[in-house]
Amino acid sequence: MDKNARCIEVRTADGTLILSLYLTEKQMGRDNRQSTAANKNQKSGQQNNSENSRSSNDDGMTDAQKRYLFRILAEQGTEGDDAHEYLKELFKVEGLNEVTKFEASRMIEQLLEKVER
Repeated sequence: MDKNARCIEVRTADGTLILSLYLTEKQMGRDNRQSTAANKNQKSGQQNNSENSRSSNDDGMTDAQKRYLFRILAEQGTEGDDAHEYLKELFKVEGLNEVTKFEASRMIEQLLEKVER
């Protein structure tokens, strides 16, 4: 691994590893920096002009969040369709595709707190 790499680990309160992120530094030439900045400006302009644009917290929950929610419920004895229905009731939605990243994060925190008690 590159000596400029950094590792960020996310763990539960009991120390169980949830996620590892590895960040590496990359040297960019002058031309790459200019084109990268131009791409960022173009993308942010497109998002700001779009009436339907949403912040990243408003995007749908990630597959990883969904899997983690199901894993937490499985550890509590609720699996499969029962877990799916339970989550729809918790979030008060017709389908889990309506749940945002932020809402999923909050629910994960709440379920983990419930497990700790």
